[in-house]
Amino acid sequence: MAQDFKHASIIEGVRFTAQVGIPNVAQGLFKKREAVVGAVAKVPAEKLAYDLVAKLAAKYGPNPFWVRVGAEETLLLTHPEDIETVLGGSPSPFAPDPDAKKKGMTAFQPNALSISRGDLWANRRAFADAVLQPGAPTHALAKRFAALAVEAADQLVAAGEPVTFDAVNESFQRLTRRVVFGDAAADDTALTEQLGELMAAGNKMPGAPAAGYDDFHARIAAYVASPDPDALTGMIPSAPSDGQTDVPGQLIHWMFAMGDTLPANLYRALGALATHPTALERVRAEIGTKKLTTVSTVADSTYLAGCILEAMRLWPTTGLFGRVQETEVRWKNGEKTPAGTPLLIHNLFNHRNRDRIPFADRYAPEEWSEGTAGQDWSFNFFSHGPQGCPGAGLSIFLGQAFLGQLVITTTPTLQSGPKLSWATPLPYTFDIYATTIGLASL
Repeated sequence: MAQDFKHASIIEGVRFTAQVGIPNVAQGLFKKREAVVGAVAKVPAEKLAYDLVAKLAAKYGPNPFWVRVGAEETLLLTHPEDIETVLGGSPSPFAPDPDAKKKGMTAFQPNALSISRGDLWANRRAFADAVLQPGAPTHALAKRFAALAVEAADQLVAAGEPVTFDAVNESFQRLTRRVVFGDAAADDTALTEQLGELMAAGNKMPGAPAAGYDDFHARIAAYVASPDPDALTGMIPSAPSDGQTDVPGQLIHWMFAMGDTLPANLYRALGALATHPTALERVRAEIGTKKLTTVSTVADSTYLAGCILEAMRLWPTTGLFGRVQETEVRWKNGEKTPAGTPLLIHNLFNHRNRDRIPFADRYAPEEWSEGTAGQDWSFNFFSHGPQGCPGAGLSIFLGQAFLGQLVITTTPTLQSGPKLSWATPLPYTFDIYATTIGLASL
């Protein structure tokens, strides 16, 4: 006999909307609003959100349970087995384009892989896999990319000043343009600025391409038409695509994931290393005297990779994952949910669920380099399953070369920002905009 999933109360739904939903939307789902991020950090909203979801999960879990988000009953997933069911079953029957996500992303990447279904998704995924090469040990252009990342880090250090997130982000945006489009785009800051404006428009979830999208798309198309053999555009001519793939439109996601999200994660990892001396020394020992311009040095630095992945676990840049059912689904308890059912995964709670994760609130890179964190469906900053990020490996590789070069040439110190310590549980919030990190040359 089917057993209906439990329902959180109306009052609990109001609290969930106020403490989880609204802060995520207010901060900017696609382009962060710096002032709001700072205000939310002071509340602190992330801790309140975690505490609320933890109480709801204890009361209504471990199965999925219904909670009202705004006016909509949504199925909240808090157990890794259910998360595996949903993410392992994406894009069908658990589609990646719930209404709010699709309306927002349409403003700046209406033809994105991450809001596609059916054959369209399969074709776009085949294209992305061919260019980004997620199945390869390292990317075919890894040597070139490592050199670019090291160069970017060295230029940041050469400035001789403490670094803010804006400085790291600007450096990584330039690196991203060189990786994606080639050296011709290195100083094309207008292209990055256009993307930022379109992402900001996406925060309002317009459901249509924002003003300026056509011009932005045309600028990307011009780079695609003149591919650089030392950049990702050079891989495009041999990649499979059809008339519906919209090749320039696929590169937009790579731009903001690699040139906006990744530097936020690297900046947090740098802050963690600045306050965790044992981890910092282990990174330095792992690299030793080897050069990070050598592909094997970067690829073999698995503890360094763990330092980045741990920052992503502790402070996920995507707070909520949404899916929507294409069809009726029968769950393991026998309950059936109809087509159109919205589903929600609260990444912060799942990443730091103290009842399941022994290292929930501490910085533990070794869980990635020597443990099983990489196979845990609780951790979904890169998603999991068929829709796992095709650029995850390349992103971490770039991050390893960049972050590794910073910490083998300088000693980072956290000069302002969150209270981080190896000796106490880490906070739920790391406001990158309110943080300054010193880089003292070795």
